[in-house]
Amino acid sequence: MVATPTQSVTIDRISNAGNAIAQQQHDGKTVHVPAGEVGQTYDVRLVDQGGYFEARLVDKTEETQPRQPRIGPDTSDIGKDLLKSSRDQSHSFEVRPSIIDDSGDTRGQKRRRWLSRRKM
Repeated sequence: MVATPTQSVTIDRISNAGNAIAQQQHDGKTVHVPAGEVGQTYDVRLVDQGGYFEARLVDKTEETQPRQPRIGPDTSDIGKDLLKSSRDQSHSFEVRPSIIDDSGDTRGQKRRRWLSRRKM
């Protein structure tokens, strides 16, 4: 198996076996492109398989330019006002005891006792 330099091929048909065949030939042999679609052009590297060439897709990510760093707004002070003590006084609240009936039980205790005595 000898790999050739990168080249572009266009798929023009699908064989009876389901292989995509490129319209270009290389050294008189057909070029098979795995998972190719008719009408699509691919950058490939050809590998000689004896009676035909198998196309291997070329990874273009290595050839692309790296992204420039994203410039955005300064967010370093977001949320710092949540920790200020002045913010704690913006809402008033009080803690109230549970409602207690004449027997000294809270409503929750009375309800739980009633549920435990209930027949299933």
